[in-house]
Amino acid sequence: MKITTRCRAACAVATLSLALAGCAATGGGMSQESDVYGALGAGGSSVAYGTAFPVGSPEEAYRNGEAALRAGDADRALFEYLRGLRMERRPQAEALYRVGIIHHGRGNHELADMAYRWVLEIDPRHPGAGTALGIILIQQRDYDQAERLLAPIAARRDAPWQTHNALGVIADMRADHATAQGHYARALETNPRTPLVLNNQGYSRYLAGDLPGARQALRQALNANPNYDLAWRNLGLVHAREGDYDTAIEAVARGGDRAKAYNDIGYISMLEGRYQDALGFFEEAMRLSPAYYVTASENARSLDQLIRRNGGEVIN
Repeated sequence: MKITTRCRAACAVATLSLALAGCAATGGGMSQESDVYGALGAGGSSVAYGTAFPVGSPEEAYRNGEAALRAGDADRALFEYLRGLRMERRPQAEALYRVGIIHHGRGNHELADMAYRWVLEIDPRHPGAGTALGIILIQQRDYDQAERLLAPIAARRDAPWQTHNALGVIADMRADHATAQGHYARALETNPRTPLVLNNQGYSRYLAGDLPGARQALRQALNANPNYDLAWRNLGLVHAREGDYDTAIEAVARGGDRAKAYNDIGYISMLEGRYQDALGFFEEAMRLSPAYYVTASENARSLDQLIRRNGGEVIN
């Protein structure tokens, strides 16, 4: 069965990268491959599925896997893809890619990493697996290796929008905001209303000091997804930078509790040298929630040290 190549991986943290040298054997070696398939099964039970849903070919197993994914049954889908792979003479990249997606979505980051790397051993040009693994490397803060993996994919006409979005994140981390915004623009050419990219574009503009542009992009992200907490928080940062604290608090509070909103806006005010404003926000955070007392009080102490260094009043 032909499985459509499409990158649907989410940004997730991988805690360990597993080498798979020799696992993608051509022909024999099924004992070694079977061991890896067993590891990719993550210890799930297969007896019930195998008895209830017999199949006669790998393609039938893959069709069952696709149907299970559409129905939201990740356990069954994982079983079906691995069952199909065990029936193959050689490992199949697309089925392994689906295994990686399932593990990625379920938070099994080590196993997702394993599956994606195996896909790339079979098909080094696979855009979905390459992009997904690049995202994992970004989460590991290995920006150089991620860029080396993602850049050739981005140069292709069929590059997934996630590839350009990931490269934009890398550029922003390096404070190269012009390059970042170029990648976000390329991603939006493919998916114009993607909240994730619009949010990243807005934050990149915020970092570059383009507050009107940041506000525009973040508003577009929120028009696409009114419940996007991170975009609300970033919009609050824009309003705080502009000195519109009331609007900033309301925006940040949409994505969390008000105590956190006051603490976050206080921190931004502190970084920008608005010390008395910052102190007021920290005090309000402590008043609203005991849970933020420690964090806000630590921020207040840092603020005291900043004022002392700058020759201002000491906070008692």
